[in-house]
Formats: sequence, C-alpha cells, structure tokens
Amino acid sequence: MKIIHFISGGDTGGAKTHVLSLLTNLLKLNIDVSLLCIMESVFTSEARSLGIPVKVIRQNKRYDISAFGKISRYLNESGADLVHCHGARANYISLFIKHRLKMPMLTTLHSDYKLDFAGSLKKRLVYTSINAFALRRFSYVLTVTEVFKNMLIKRGFKAERLRVIYNGIDMENIPEVMPREEFLRKYSIPADRPIVGIAARLQAVKGVDVFVKAAELVLRDRKDVLFLIAGDGDMAEELKAYVNEKGLDRIFFLGHLPFEYIDSFYNAVDINVLSSYSESFPYALLEGGRRKKATISTMAGGVVEMIENEKTGLLTPVGDSDALAQAVMRLLKDQALRERLGNNFYMSIKSDFSLVSMAKRHEKIYGDILKEVKKNEKN
Repeated sequence: MKIIHFISGGDTGGAKTHVLSLLTNLLKLNIDVSLLCIMESVFTSEARSLGIPVKVIRQNKRYDISAFGKISRYLNESGADLVHCHGARANYISLFIKHRLKMPMLTTLHSDYKLDFAGSLKKRLVYTSINAFALRRFSYVLTVTEVFKNMLIKRGFKAERLRVIYNGIDMENIPEVMPREEFLRKYSIPADRPIVGIAARLQAVKGVDVFVKAAELVLRDRKDVLFLIAGDGDMAEELKAYVNEKGLDRIFFLGHLPFEYIDSFYNAVDINVLSSYSESFPYALLEGGRRKKATISTMAGGVVEMIENEKTGLLTPVGDSDALAQAVMRLLKDQALRERLGNNFYMSIKSDFSLVSMAKRHEKIYGDILKEVKKNEKN
C-alpha cells in the first residue's frame, strides 16, 4: 500500500503536528507513505528530519495553475494507491487534478471550514467558498471528531462518505524538555509565580481575545499570576495593543515557538488553557495533558469528546471570559484539584488517544477504501 499525503507545506499548529505524527507512525507500520507539498518551510524541514520522504512542487500563488499539471503527472507516475489531502489549499488543487488521476483521493477535515478564515472578510468570501465546494467533490472525508461528522451531515454531506478518526499523540517517546527556570529565563519571565498559558495561532477563531480578557479579570484579584501566550498570527498587533492599553504587564507574548520549545512551554505552565470559538480535536490540549497539566478549555467542537468536565479538565462556554476567569481562579486556589485533573487527563490520553491507535485506524480505512474502489470498478 502506497499513500501520498498532499498538504501545502506552510501549515503550523495542530494540522502540522497531526500530519507529521501520522506519517511517522504509518512508516512504523511498514506502509509506504510520503509527503507532497507546494512550498518549502519549517514543515518540510521537520518532515525530512523525521525521515519522511518529501517532494516539493512549488506553487508560487494560489492561482498559479502552472503547478497543477506537474502535480498530477508526479502523482500518476508515483505508483501511489491513494492520495490523502490536508487543508484548504490541497483541497482547492484537488478540484483541478482529480479527474486526471489514476487513484482515488480523500481528505481530512481538521477544522470547521466555515471558520478557517474568520479573521479576514476577503479570504472568507473567496477561500471558504472554494474549500466548501472542493470538500463536496471528495468521495471520502475523514473528520477528527463526531461533532464534525454530524456538522457535515447537517450541511448535506452523505454519512457513508464520512469516517471519524481521533487525533493521537506519542505517549511512548515523550520529548525531553528544558527545566522550567531555563525556559522562562529565555523570555525574561520569573519562575517563582503561578503561570497560566495558552498555545494557539493568534487568529479570531482561536479566541485568544477571550483568554486575554479572562486574564485581565484574574489579575484584578491575583497580582502574582503570570499569563503566557505562545503563537503568532493576524491578531497579534491588536491583542498586544489591548494589553498595552490596559497596562496588563503580567501578560507575555512569546511569539511563534520553535518546534523544540513546544513541550518546554507546556512543562513551564501550571494551567493549560484553550479558549477557541471552534476546534477539532486540538493537539494543544493533548500536548499539555501529556505533561499532566491541569486543563481548561471552551466547549468548542471535539473538545467535549476529549475532556470530561470536572474529571479530566474544566470546560467553559465558548466566548465567555468571565467563566474562563472563574475556572482559572478555582484552579489557582486548589493545587490538589490541579494535580487530580492533570493526572486523570494523562491517563485518559494514554488509554484512548495514542499515535499507535490513530495510525492503525488510518491503515484500516485506507484498506477499506481501496477494496471499495476495486469493487466499484468491477461493477
């Protein structure tokens, strides 16, 4: 079985983690997998460092159709049995090459496509419409939560075309980290205070504005707490301006973290937060949970399938900074609760959301799809 995964290559955050983790573990199952990208980036460098074969066919702009012929020729000559797409750009290109290919294509829906470009009216009007149209052209769509599957069914997608696969994280080879003090020293942050952190793209859908406003509320009562924001994006300047205007000098923007710093970030915080308006099955929570960190998240998307409220974390309503602030205050005051939630979440991840189970589930789905395609060809 030979599978080519097609993604733009400029991806960061959960989609990048998902694809690199998946391919690494499919290789361990002796499945012939490789990566096709349309740009060089940190993503492609990391993939090569993990031993994943990478082919780059450059597309300079989204409307550069000259790359389409090269991509379809490469795929047809590759001997691949199936092409697995990830992300809006790969989905868009699939519209123009699907009819030329000898093998079937499928895609994974990592997020709610209607919210992917929520921070930009122009992008939302153009790219959201294109991605929505492209998704409907795939014979098979994988979703990372039951919530997303049900969402697509309500939007007219046929249930038999959809498969659910939860994201997984490596619980066997947990990365080494810098000591808390050493990591924080790099950002001139004291290590002797309670720390609440969020790692997310600074885009509207991630609700970092909710996190900042919750931090503002907490800081009225707790002057000793520090809040760390790891990530970059379109809303960076707006959020920084708000923090400066309000004099919130205990909120620190770390910017985009290098790959090797991510786990050190989670190791350094006492409480891990995600305040998104929409989510799939976020690695930002799995990565924090792997470090046994107490977790607070909004009830966005598949988060409710990952975290059981009051048992493996605390859940708050989407967009509710007051409720988020109250949850943070509760955990700051109760170390025993923090430890219990962190340990419970760790055990839940180890049991239900491992990379091995994710890779084996993909292997089975690939096999089922190829059998179905052959059956249809005979008929």
